Order: sequence, then C-alpha cells, then structure tokens
Amino acid sequence: MKRLNSNSWIGSAGLFVLILLVSGCTAGTSLKNLPAVQPAEMLPEHVVLEEVTSDAFKIRPPTGQILSITKDNITVQIVYWRRADLDRKYNRGNAFSPFYETEALHQGDKTDVFYVKVTNNAATPVVYRIKGTRQVPCEMVDQGDNRYGSLDYDALKERLTYMSRASGIYVTNGLRKAREILIETQLLDSEKGIPPGESIEGFLPFYQMKHNAETLVVIIPLELKPPEGTATRYKRIVYEFPFIHHKGIRLAQPAPHRY
Repeated sequence: MKRLNSNSWIGSAGLFVLILLVSGCTAGTSLKNLPAVQPAEMLPEHVVLEEVTSDAFKIRPPTGQILSITKDNITVQIVYWRRADLDRKYNRGNAFSPFYETEALHQGDKTDVFYVKVTNNAATPVVYRIKGTRQVPCEMVDQGDNRYGSLDYDALKERLTYMSRASGIYVTNGLRKAREILIETQLLDSEKGIPPGESIEGFLPFYQMKHNAETLVVIIPLELKPPEGTATRYKRIVYEFPFIHHKGIRLAQPAPHRY
C-alpha cells in the first residue's frame, strides 16, 4: 500500500496543534470544537481537498473538510464527524445515537465515524461492500500499522446490546435510525451495485483508533462490474484517504451528552 512520508505528517500535526494552542484565545478557536481527525496537510496530487458546502451531502457535517478522489469515473468523498456533533444530532429524545458511547468505555469499544459518498459516473455498476472486497478490507491504518475495521449494522446492534445503560425503546429507535443513515443500508442489493449516474451516501463507522495514532489512511475498496456479455473480470479500485490525528484535540472533546 502506498504511504505518505509519516515524518512530514507528524511534524505538521504537532505544529498545527501548537499554533492552535497559541492563537486560540485571540482567534476564538477552541480545541473542543475542532475535529480530532483532519485531512493531512500534504496530499497526493489525486486527492482533492474540498470545503463543506450545503449541497455536498444529504447530511451536512457541521465541521471538517471533505477529501475527494476520482478514479475510473467513480468519485468517493469522505469527511470525519465529531462524536459531539453526532450526539447533538442523534443522541436525543427517545433514541440513542447509533454510535452511542459513554466515557467509561474502553478505547477499542468506541468508534470513529466518517460520512462517505460514492458517485458512479462509469458505464457499468460499481459494487460497494461495508467490509471491503475479498482481497482488500475497508479499514483505517495508522502509522504503526495498527488496523481498525469498519462496523456494519449488525456490529453496531451487538455493540449497543452489551451496554448496560442502553436498552429498551431507546435502542430500538437508535437502530431504526441506523438503517436510515448508514451507507451500507442505502443499497437493497449490494451485489447489483450502484448504477451508472447514481450515488449512495451515509455514515461509515470504524473501531476507534489508538490515541497515540498520528497519521492514518482510510481505505475504501470498490469493484467495477464488467460490461454484460463479456468475460472480463471485476476491476478492483482502492481509494486511500490520508488524515492526521490530534491527540490534544481528542482529549479536549466534550463528554458524551444526551439532548
């Protein structure tokens, strides 16, 4: 897998946090209001940094910047969501957030959540699977080669089931909301794929990365179907999105909250 120079990432990450700490009071910036995971400052030429606009996604992220990659006329866009913003939007009323967590949970039981949009402008359908292809998993990989897998609906359901504070109608309603907003549930038949000219979008959760992670790559593999009536095999297309993780911002995030 192609990697960026981790040393340049780490230096940029440290400098970025230092600038925020120094200028926070004068510029009105608060670490608790920033996303702990942000696009890398040095991006490969094929990775485009986009500003969040009102028409970019069906569910607009309150913070963050979008990374976009186009290969073989298929565009994948991704943006990180803060837990505080997820709580504000979904952890309210008579429902738990599908990504509900408490401070007492271990790091490995928490999640890091991205919002992903796949737009197919190719001539044939493109197949998206939450767990990736047979050869390439959908995952996050940090600079220490620690790997964090994605969670599908069943994994989120099991996760909520084991939480002592999560039960009853709150869980039922939260899981109903999960079916509405997860990217995996936007296709009735994943093997039929995304038709030409169409797109799918939704949340993609991963097991939370270690707090000492500094750089990471989010890997999303797709498969482009061959034209009908041909003996051509599926074409695997792998998208790798480079991010940096700020431990200081992570630790400054507000505690989980219900609204």
